[in-house]
Amino acid sequence: MNVYRPISLPDVEEIDRPAASRTLATLIEASPLAIVTFDPEGVVTLWSPAAERIFGWSENEALGTRLPFVPAEKQEEFLALRRRALLGEVFTEPELHRRRADGSPIVVSASTSPLRRPDGTIYGILTILMDVTEHKSAGNEEVVRQLARKVREVLDPAGPRGNLQHDPR
Repeated sequence: MNVYRPISLPDVEEIDRPAASRTLATLIEASPLAIVTFDPEGVVTLWSPAAERIFGWSENEALGTRLPFVPAEKQEEFLALRRRALLGEVFTEPELHRRRADGSPIVVSASTSPLRRPDGTIYGILTILMDVTEHKSAGNEEVVRQLARKVREVLDPAGPRGNLQHDPR
C-alpha cells in the first residue's frame, strides 16, 4: 500500500542562502525523479543524475543543448507546453511520450513550473519527470507534484515563501 507523506523542508526564510543551496543540491542529487531546468528557448541549464539514469544522456551531453528527449514528432507539443510555462502556468502532464538516448520510447509524467527572478520575470522553466512507461500510479504523480512544489519554493524568488535568487546566468 502506498502511503502519501508530504515532503517537509525548512521554510526559506528560516535558512540562509548557502544552507538553501546545499539543501537544493542534495535534493537534486538524491531525487529518483529527473529534474531538468531550461531557458526560455528550451536550452538545458540543469540536468540531474536521475535525468541521466532515466534518459541516458550525461549531464555534459545535455547541458547547453535543446531538450534531447523531445523527439521531432513531439516538438509542437513541447512548444505548446513551453508557452504555458512562459505565461506563468504551473501544471502537471500525466503522460508525455519522449525518447531515451538509445532511441527507445519512454512515457513520463511531468510537473512544470516557470522560474522567476525577484522582480517576477521568468528566466527559465523547471520540469520534474517520472518514468511511467511500465505503470502509472496516482500516488507517485502526487509525489511528483509535491517535490515540484518544494523545489519551486527554493528556486522561485517571486514565490509566496521565498526570496532566493537562482539564475544560471
